[in-house]
Amino acid sequence: MKSKKRVLPALILSLFAAAGSHQAQAAQFSGVVVFGDSLSDAGYFRGFLASLGLPAAQMGRFSTNPDPVWSELISTFYGFNPAPSNAGGTIYAQGGARVALTPGITPTGQAERPVSTQITEYLTSHGNAADPNALYTMWAGANDFFVNNAALQAGSITAAQFQTNVLAAATAEVQQTARLFQAGATHVMVFGGFDGAMTPGIAAADAATRAGVTALTAGYNTTLWTGFQGAGMRVIPVDLFSLFNEIRANPTGFGFTNITGVACGPFAPFSSGSSALFCLQGRNVAAGAQNTLLWADPTGHMTAAGNRIVAQFAESLIEGPYNYSQLAEAPLRTRALHIQGVNDGLASGHSAEVGKLTAFASGGGGDFDVASGIGNSGASNKNEAYTAGVTMRTSDSVTLGLALGQTRGHGSFGSDMGGYQTRDWAYSAFGSVKLGGFYGSGVATISNIKYSDIRRNMVLGSLVRTGTASSDGSNASAYFNAGYDLALGRFLIGPTVSVTTQNVEVNGFDEAGAGASGLRIYTQKRRSEVWSAGLRASCNFGGWTPWLRWTADEERKDDPRFVTATPLTLAAIGNQYDIPAYAGDTSFTTIAAGVRGWLTPNVALGVSYYKVSGRSGISEQGANATVSVKF
Repeated sequence: MKSKKRVLPALILSLFAAAGSHQAQAAQFSGVVVFGDSLSDAGYFRGFLASLGLPAAQMGRFSTNPDPVWSELISTFYGFNPAPSNAGGTIYAQGGARVALTPGITPTGQAERPVSTQITEYLTSHGNAADPNALYTMWAGANDFFVNNAALQAGSITAAQFQTNVLAAATAEVQQTARLFQAGATHVMVFGGFDGAMTPGIAAADAATRAGVTALTAGYNTTLWTGFQGAGMRVIPVDLFSLFNEIRANPTGFGFTNITGVACGPFAPFSSGSSALFCLQGRNVAAGAQNTLLWADPTGHMTAAGNRIVAQFAESLIEGPYNYSQLAEAPLRTRALHIQGVNDGLASGHSAEVGKLTAFASGGGGDFDVASGIGNSGASNKNEAYTAGVTMRTSDSVTLGLALGQTRGHGSFGSDMGGYQTRDWAYSAFGSVKLGGFYGSGVATISNIKYSDIRRNMVLGSLVRTGTASSDGSNASAYFNAGYDLALGRFLIGPTVSVTTQNVEVNGFDEAGAGASGLRIYTQKRRSEVWSAGLRASCNFGGWTPWLRWTADEERKDDPRFVTATPLTLAAIGNQYDIPAYAGDTSFTTIAAGVRGWLTPNVALGVSYYKVSGRSGISEQGANATVSVKF
């Protein structure tokens, strides 16, 4: 017996010693790689500015320097240090770049690197392979418009050729993006252009010119989105055309006092007018203009405020589906409370006389919290479960039963990004068997889940927008437990093993009230299969039985999961994209303790508590109480 007591814990621990532990997802991506033109340039021309004797360390962006542009903001958001590619960074975008052709509009004597060259530089430096876990962004086409417009004004091309050439640039952008997918990229964010007629340089033109620019911008975007859809490329589509139309309709709502003027003042002798490359705070047209105006200069470069809104809008396309992945995780937690209530009722039912019924009712609650981190806003879940059931001891060894339960979840996303409510009715059939020291039990449960008060808050400048939705779903689960009790006087101790499988499905839904930020979320499925092994100990004190259980647990269904979405503004085209879902550690431990006993010969009480440990950034615990009555 002494030998068994020494060896048994070692055997149980060894069951999972070789199992790998997947760390909780602290960041969504392994890097951020940016391709494009001046709208994304993080300072490629700083060397050129230094050669002119300018304070290059503070300048170099096409914005209200030294404010960061959107590409730097999104890189920082996901935990990476933003820098241009000629300074050791992964922001390859260069001011003046076209999609695939030269000449661009780069300063005299400077290298011309169209997007096609930028992608070649990245792939060449990475063994011609694109990191599948990185986020890639693409925003180009404006300089193809400017170059062809200059040719049109010079009379070297016709209006028809102008339109053909600009739309050809959109097709080229689809082709260049395909190179990234072919090299292994899986997460590519593509920006559609905002309406060029909004920029100060064109807003002052006649109505016919403005209408023509609007139509050409829309045509460019349509060529992009239909091109990706037709090629089967699931890019993350950033519909700036719709967003900027909303800014135009309600500038003060987004925090702008002026969306027609420019913030950058002259920078003599390098710029007699307004040029974002030579823009520096202190030389703006007014103090604080970088935060109240949309445009830095007439050609459509944005101020600090404009870049912030673009970054926030792009991030929301990722963070929304990522946070919504919690909707499929929540039922796993509430089901654990329901099963605990059933198990407590089953244990009391086994003490009834053969052929007699025992009714039970239980109530419990628990917390499941995910800590926030880089690229992870975190989440908080408060769960409660109520179960009523009946058992019958059909023989000395077997007890069977049925139960009905209702579980509720109150979830919230971190950083005040929204939340949701869940409610499901669970229907369970269960049974147990006990033969000498051996025991075993099983619980099969099905439920329909109602999701209500789904809310997603999005910050866009000074505007906080909330998308709302409701949905439903289901969860089918099975729980099996077996073990053997070794008697040591009044104490029982022995090994215990269990398997819990769950199949959660959350139906798709459309957000309401989110404007250009609104998303369509498609059906999610979450498969879970947790294997557990450990020790259970109990003892009997005058009809009361305290017990303790410890298990090492392993989630076997650990394949990557994705949430599919599409902006509602592009739903008619069908540009779906996939965002990695929340994923926690797959190896952890659970400790549970409780006591049950008889208050009277016919009324029993059981209370229990459990806590899950060893999951990075996750806190989970719960408690339950059950009252049973023998008839």
